[in-house]
Amino acid sequence: MATRTQSTRLQERMRADRRSVYREAINEAAERVFARKGLTGSRMEEIAAEAGISLGTLYGVIEGKDSLVRGIHRIRMQEFLECICAARDAQDATLPSHLAVLREGARFFLERPDFLRMCNRDGYGWATRLAGTDDEVSLWDQGASIPRALFAQGIAEGVYVDDDPDLMVRKMLALKQVELTWWVENATATSHDAVLDRIELQFVRAFCAPAT
Repeated sequence: MATRTQSTRLQERMRADRRSVYREAINEAAERVFARKGLTGSRMEEIAAEAGISLGTLYGVIEGKDSLVRGIHRIRMQEFLECICAARDAQDATLPSHLAVLREGARFFLERPDFLRMCNRDGYGWATRLAGTDDEVSLWDQGASIPRALFAQGIAEGVYVDDDPDLMVRKMLALKQVELTWWVENATATSHDAVLDRIELQFVRAFCAPAT
């Protein structure tokens, strides 16, 4: 009995591992296809072919296109949240911490141009609070809460102009999206560091209090 139980558990673990490998391959392939053709212009058959699997295998792992899109966004946004949290925690003072969050958050997209193109093709404005499942909204709120807290702290310290921190977060997100969209639409010819420097300069001009 023990041997049969162990064998069953091993088979279940192998199936779970195989599904995980398939899901990762499907997500990566879907990002590339969505980046090229957009969500409405992409077909699941194309994604399966891009991933090197059969359509039946794809549907054995993914429920459909909506589920696939939501899964990609959820995974990427969790990675993004971890990225900016680490950037924030690596600095002590408010402005260096905020600039680290800004730069590393932008670098996250620069290093994932297919995901950036996919987001742009969705037509989603980053300054708009994400609508979706409770988990997706929670991730957006968690991500926005980090620069919001830094804006509020910086205003209290006199680092930033006195404005509504929530509005400042929306402006910051819009600024970053414009710069990243310009980069990805112009054949990504500009170096990452040049893009990050430009975003940082625009941020300082927009939000930092004038020196007295």
